[in-house]
Amino acid sequence: MLRLDELARPVSEGCAHVLRLRLHEFVVRGQALLDAPQADEALHDARVAVRRARVWLKLAEDAVAVGQKDRHALRAFARESSPVRDREVQLAWLAALPLEGEDVLGQQALLALLHEDFEQKRALLLETLPEALVGAEHALKHLHPLEAQDQPMGSWLAEHWMDVAAFLIEDVPHLPENLHAVRLVGKQLRYLLEPMVEALGAQDVMQVLRRGQDALGRVNDAQVLRAALPHYVGMLMGQQVEADVRLALDMELAPTWVMPPVWAGLRAVCVRALDEETEALAELHGWRLAHADTLVAGLQRIGVQLAGSEFDGFGNPTGDSTS
Repeated sequence: MLRLDELARPVSEGCAHVLRLRLHEFVVRGQALLDAPQADEALHDARVAVRRARVWLKLAEDAVAVGQKDRHALRAFARESSPVRDREVQLAWLAALPLEGEDVLGQQALLALLHEDFEQKRALLLETLPEALVGAEHALKHLHPLEAQDQPMGSWLAEHWMDVAAFLIEDVPHLPENLHAVRLVGKQLRYLLEPMVEALGAQDVMQVLRRGQDALGRVNDAQVLRAALPHYVGMLMGQQVEADVRLALDMELAPTWVMPPVWAGLRAVCVRALDEETEALAELHGWRLAHADTLVAGLQRIGVQLAGSEFDGFGNPTGDSTS
């Protein structure tokens, strides 16, 4: 997407080039979702495309002119897409559980409940999509570089890369306490790096980032599910049961009391949800132990490539200082 020699062009021109490609991608993916909302991966692809576009819109807000109305339309779609994606992941996880016997009754009850909620939220999301597509298409036609930004693309990217990379390097050792912040920063680095992967020969760093994002995402999905399960159970069994289940899961326990037949399956799902979170945390811990040092070295190497050989990965001169 960006050649190495293009990093010497003015930042406003480089950002306008990347933004046009990102907005065009969202238009294509968004239209595909609108045309076939039930197609496999259609929602996922549109969400990734809008996130990529919004990261670069934020990054380049002082280098490229894009109207606020267009930005707001994209933000509205991105905001509405999150709960839809959560339900989609939860449905897939729940449907894949190998439950048997009386446990199936509770599983089926939850599946029916989540499916109805998913369809309602997807319908609301699709209502925001036409406006988001109009905003993206309008931005494509009218965005233009700001002449005030003539700094070389490479050095400008280096400054942003160093700031975000330093935050990630500082916070990764403290996982999973700062899970949400690390996920956000990891996504920013990934979407920032994507246009330059081939030019910088950074496929190895991208692979580590993607594996980390997968591990972080699995933990997040498990925690979102655990937080949501009491509400789902309460919708089926009553508010008092919701409070009891929430307390039990907060204590990392599965409720043990006897209730109507559907309860056996609901309790089995709670047990599996706790197991899923434990396994996800173990996977994240394994990624951190195996790849943290490699990630740090890769992030610093990219900083060197962007900033130039006279600087280290975080913008500090490597040579002897002179007075």
